[in-house]
Amino acid sequence: MKMKINIYDVARIANVSTATVSRVLNNKSNVSPETRHKVQEAIKKLNYRPSAIARGLVLKHTKTVGILATDITSPNYARTACAMERELFHIGYNAILCNTGGSIENNKAYLQMLVNQGVCGIICIGSVFKNTLQETLMLSEFSHIPFVLSHCQIPADNTYSVVINEKHGIRLCVEHLLEKGHQDILYVKDADTYSGERKKSAFRENMVRLDLPINDKTIFNTYRSFEGGIAVVKEILASGSKFSAIIFGDDITAAGGLFALKKAGYRVPEDVAIVGYNNSPASICCDPQLTTVDNKTDIMGNLSVKLLQTVLEKKETTRLLTVTPELVIREST
Repeated sequence: MKMKINIYDVARIANVSTATVSRVLNNKSNVSPETRHKVQEAIKKLNYRPSAIARGLVLKHTKTVGILATDITSPNYARTACAMERELFHIGYNAILCNTGGSIENNKAYLQMLVNQGVCGIICIGSVFKNTLQETLMLSEFSHIPFVLSHCQIPADNTYSVVINEKHGIRLCVEHLLEKGHQDILYVKDADTYSGERKKSAFRENMVRLDLPINDKTIFNTYRSFEGGIAVVKEILASGSKFSAIIFGDDITAAGGLFALKKAGYRVPEDVAIVGYNNSPASICCDPQLTTVDNKTDIMGNLSVKLLQTVLEKKETTRLLTVTPELVIREST
């Protein structure tokens, strides 16, 4: 079996102390050119590669960041995670991407694994992690690790947040539909999360603000998927609710709703207008293409990484960054 090369082997070949090797590895200035050359030649001869954790003991962190998402197959999470990984690589950090599945027990297990791996920071994608972190003692237990939360906030000394102004996004939807002449607007909530509640609350507030009709048959619930969109439209049609437009909490659910409405004989947008949310690929893969809210996924990902970087580098920073979404108007309205 091949023996693993370590820092002691490099020190022996170069005839220096391990402390000197460490100074060379971390590019410290207090090493003579001759000694630095000897160490570098020994490293080259042995093909030595210091582990991230070993370097982290010197640098005080491992240059490795954990990224948590509940479902990486979700286009919204996937694009955000991709933007984060690219930005981390650009600034010289490694990423460990975890697909937790969403349960509190799974979230806790992955968080513990990341801490055991010696990560220097953790980024959580999605408001679902708010419940996990609030219902456990993990933030206080791992108080030495900074957490950046995408899409939610938690008041703790080691948490920082990048959030989308979802209330503004829903406001744009309602105002756009009103400008198009729609009065009877329904909303479909498709996720029992902090984000899902904020969107529903924003819809209710804006309907009241604009003096539009709202009652117990104005807001419907389903599960986030194409099938969930089909199911909720069947429920809407069976309920007898009066409507000329529907806002969905996610594009994939809206795509399913659009499919079901067309199957039922409705023309979009002539008979009913449809609005999605997230500006995902699902919004342009249907006919007609969906009007939707662009929640700036790439910007959210990049800002999350930059915020964590400023914390790790102990620079002055803010606890909260807010991203303003935009309405993308297409054929469905």
